[in-house]
Amino acid sequence: MKIRPEQLARQLEKGLQKAWLVAGDEPFQQGEAVQLIRDAARAGGFDDRKVFSIDTGIDWDAVRNEASSMGLFGGRTLIEIRLGEKRPDKNASAVICEMLEQPGDDVMLLVSCSRLDRRRDIKSKWVSAIDASGALVEVWPVDNRQLAGWIGQRLAAKNLRASADALSLLAERSEGNLLACAQEIDKLALLCSDGDVQVTHIQQAVGDSSRHSVFDLTDALAEGPARAIRVLDGLRTEGSEPPVVLWALTRETRILAALASGDRQGLRLPPRKMAQAEQLAGRLGHASLDRALVLAASIDRAIKGMHPGNPWDGLSALVLRLSGQPLPHGLETF
Repeated sequence: MKIRPEQLARQLEKGLQKAWLVAGDEPFQQGEAVQLIRDAARAGGFDDRKVFSIDTGIDWDAVRNEASSMGLFGGRTLIEIRLGEKRPDKNASAVICEMLEQPGDDVMLLVSCSRLDRRRDIKSKWVSAIDASGALVEVWPVDNRQLAGWIGQRLAAKNLRASADALSLLAERSEGNLLACAQEIDKLALLCSDGDVQVTHIQQAVGDSSRHSVFDLTDALAEGPARAIRVLDGLRTEGSEPPVVLWALTRETRILAALASGDRQGLRLPPRKMAQAEQLAGRLGHASLDRALVLAASIDRAIKGMHPGNPWDGLSALVLRLSGQPLPHGLETF
């Protein structure tokens, strides 16, 4: 059974499933979905929880033993398996299938992982077994075009109503940071006792939630120059050091250059990131990426005081080039 994230709470009110799979690359929504299932399991009498994580290594024989021993000692247990980017091998897949074939309702399985690949994962035995015996919840990233709608739904869940201008302002302030945005909505629920959220409320209560990392910057390149430059300006305002920003952009340039040449050997990127990078690399092409690497070398020398110019001007030029924006003449020769 497939369930959309926004349907999960209502589905849990109807009853618990034997197994749950929460998959996706958006950590805030995935974390919320997993916590909803945990809370419902606890309320349903699953007082014990056993966690197996790929971060510390999963002993699948231990998982099998844990599941098979539950009925011997009474009680109800939630077995949580955190796969991340990894996928079960043949033995691990067999363990999951065996767990779901066992009779009784004293064991519930909760698996979380990165986004499911349509070719590799969806028809695999372990995903099919969970889908048949329980529920599959797929979480998708909220892009800038969807953000205002996502905020509107979350406000409505708090019995809040916002004008279009207020929605736009909150979306602009949050810059896609769903966790920070959710926290700000919680503040607004306390502030707006009548349920109406106006621009002035957001200006008074909501801080600038757009705290960025250099990885936000490299992700923003695929969204176009306006977004990428805004993230770069945020990094500068927040006190990021030019060498760190340059390192991230140079690393991204080398990845794009490899993809432009058709060389994927050794590249390990999440599927969504790989698809974005391949599209961007094809759009930029070899010549532009070669010039980007030359520009990066000039910025490095400027940071070290061996080249004239402000490194941040050079970083702006590099961001523009990598996001596909033709450079002004003065920046071409930084």
